[in-house]
Amino acid sequence: MPQKILVVVEQREGKLNRASWETLVAGQLIAAETGWTLEAAVIGSGVAPIANEIAAKKVAKVYDLESPALNPYTPDAFSVGLKQFLLSHQPKLVLMPHTYQVRDFIPKLATAMGRTVISDCVGYKKDGDKLVFTRQMFQGKFVADVSFTCDAPWFVTFQNGTF
Repeated sequence: MPQKILVVVEQREGKLNRASWETLVAGQLIAAETGWTLEAAVIGSGVAPIANEIAAKKVAKVYDLESPALNPYTPDAFSVGLKQFLLSHQPKLVLMPHTYQVRDFIPKLATAMGRTVISDCVGYKKDGDKLVFTRQMFQGKFVADVSFTCDAPWFVTFQNGTF
């Protein structure tokens, strides 16, 4: 069974956050290099139009994670909803835009799943079979290449303007 990359696109009040497009591009590039399957998910209430817009791009499948409990946004509801979805679909890599909303719920989600997050990434590379993500440190004075040693799912957020 091929490994899966899941891009969780961000929307608020029915509007797609444009940083989600860049994260989708990152997913497409990583999928092309690894041979993994690229999928996307939109979480919220009334997000079917956004899911349809994403489905027109180069993704194998788009999930519409709809629930009235997800409107308005709360970090608890998003974390619980995504955790249930991730446990049942088991992607290897979960990519998200590095936005205020994602920064609000991703620590809660990762902790609930016993995982870590490599956040605020500005790039990636493939080193053999390992994915290495580049992130800035000390207000951009240094960069660090970081990879995962834990079990999947692996959580990564990409900085706006990276792709």
